Amino acid sequence: MADMTLACVELLDDPLIADLAVVDNAFDPAAGARREQIAARARVVALDRQLGFAAANNRGLAGGEAPYVLLLNSDILVEPGAVRGLVDVLREEPGAVAAGGRLVDPETLETQPGYRPRPFPTLANLLVIMLGIEEAWPGNPITRRYHGASVADVGVQEVGQPAAAALMLTRAELDAVGGLDERFWFWFEDSDLLLRLSERGRILYAPDAVFRHLGGGTFGRWSKSERIRSAHHGMLHYGDAHFGRLARIALGLAALAVSAPRIALFGRSRPEEAAAWRAVAAGGVALVRGRPVPAIAPGP
Repeated sequence: MADMTLACVELLDDPLIADLAVVDNAFDPAAGARREQIAARARVVALDRQLGFAAANNRGLAGGEAPYVLLLNSDILVEPGAVRGLVDVLREEPGAVAAGGRLVDPETLETQPGYRPRPFPTLANLLVIMLGIEEAWPGNPITRRYHGASVADVGVQEVGQPAAAALMLTRAELDAVGGLDERFWFWFEDSDLLLRLSERGRILYAPDAVFRHLGGGTFGRWSKSERIRSAHHGMLHYGDAHFGRLARIALGLAALAVSAPRIALFGRSRPEEAAAWRAVAAGGVALVRGRPVPAIAPGP
């Protein structure tokens, strides 16, 4: 992870960058010299405990004052001109509050299909994910529309949500919506942020701003139980924050439907997974009963 972060930082040499912050949220004791090399190039924000992705980003943002902010995942390698390209879009496009670049395969430079701009999640989108339909039938029409297969890589265009792994924002508008919602851990916090920003201005996709996406920087290293907790909490909290009453009930019932049999099945053989599914069930009950979704941190 430290090697990947260093590779990311080394390419952030555009003179437009006034302040470069790296949030140390990994607690990797083996980082050693790599951490020192990163600190020589960037302002390291070392957290005293592990926070969710939204909260960690907010800590990094707090130390800067530049009018534009680039949120960049550590598994991204910036191509020449990409940072300047996004700044130019925000400066030149009327009413723009955020702009995302194009994520490409690090070897072929082809656009990564799973990271094209997409619309904001609907109840149908979350249900096909939660119920396992997307995994069993990846080409279903709901998933196909959600993953933005129709978005062309030509010209700046207004979209719902570009890939937040490389996302430029105006600081004034980010401050106006209160930053990232720290109730999210690591999943759908970007959808929530961009939906709130879309009420204040235009969200744009700038395909000429290219970012090589290595993948696996954070989420891919988690255990299955950690992924269960974080992903489902993101879906439940997104529904809680943005759906109407009937849609929240439907989403809560779906969470109960997928979690109840797994709690029974894994209770003894996979206790950590069973505990994760119990946390999902608690979130589902909260939605059905009209109560706030409780926090579901990745740990047991």
